[in-house]
Amino acid sequence: MILKEHELRYKNNLPFQAELSKVSNLVPHRHDKELELVYCLDGTVHLEAADQKETLHAGQLHSIDFADIHCLWSDEDNTTLIFHLDLTHMPNWEYLRHVFFACEDAHLYPYQRRAMATVKDIVLSLSYAYLTGDLKDPERFDKPLEQLLDVLLQYFNWFNYDNQDDYMNVELYERFHRVLSYCINNYTKKITVSQLAAMENINRNYFSQFIGKTVFSSFSNMMNYIRCYHAEDLLLTTDMPNAEISYACGFSDPKYFYAAFKDLWGCTPSEHRQQYEEYYQECLRDPHNKKNETTLTDRRAASVLKEFIVQWHLAKTMESLV
Repeated sequence: MILKEHELRYKNNLPFQAELSKVSNLVPHRHDKELELVYCLDGTVHLEAADQKETLHAGQLHSIDFADIHCLWSDEDNTTLIFHLDLTHMPNWEYLRHVFFACEDAHLYPYQRRAMATVKDIVLSLSYAYLTGDLKDPERFDKPLEQLLDVLLQYFNWFNYDNQDDYMNVELYERFHRVLSYCINNYTKKITVSQLAAMENINRNYFSQFIGKTVFSSFSNMMNYIRCYHAEDLLLTTDMPNAEISYACGFSDPKYFYAAFKDLWGCTPSEHRQQYEEYYQECLRDPHNKKNETTLTDRRAASVLKEFIVQWHLAKTMESLV
């Protein structure tokens, strides 16, 4: 199975697009520049992206980072809003290309609830404008898009994944971003704690403590994740043997690759490749998988979305009055 980038079409050269779908079995795919927000409006939708497996229920949203190989499926009636944002059109693309987001209703602390509501408000508004064709003045979308990214960066980046309040140490966040960027750009090479500590002008022990307080919990976990993340791409987009993939992604021995991948992805590299191959073939056999059968027309989608927006705002208003 050789996966390719799923190219998207945009109206009026806008950097975002939206579609409302009845998800059945969507073929595994990826986007090389788009952040995807999956918003289950009704029913239940299952999602797999990189090492994550989630079930979204009505009202739940989940972000998928660009370049994540992912798929969606459901065996029941559902209405799912899929929103894409082309990050290369954002002024800070070079910064964003090394940011991982975790905007997930399934992992939400109390302090993030208002931020999540803001994300949903913006996504719903932009999607409704897109689906109704109200796009005559593209510049009016600049501020909502900037606000969307600002909220995602402040509340839903991997650095504060385990934060239980809204305090974020900017200095440590920038350090995390620099270290992560360096490791992503050099994961095929040997990287050491001492090397990174020297790069940040701190001692080795302090650096280890710093990484230990992040989502990765240790330097080895961070490197294993980055390398396995890129290994998954080779597993699903090439026919390279597992051992070759191991060395290509910076592992010194295939046995370390197999152990790390199973620990992070929950299965061996061969099992992961086989599972995706079987699912891919299942998608091809599904008569409901054609895009024109699973995606609502813009007019119908706008009508459905309008009703959802009304109910969404009514629910928020009533909740705020309690």
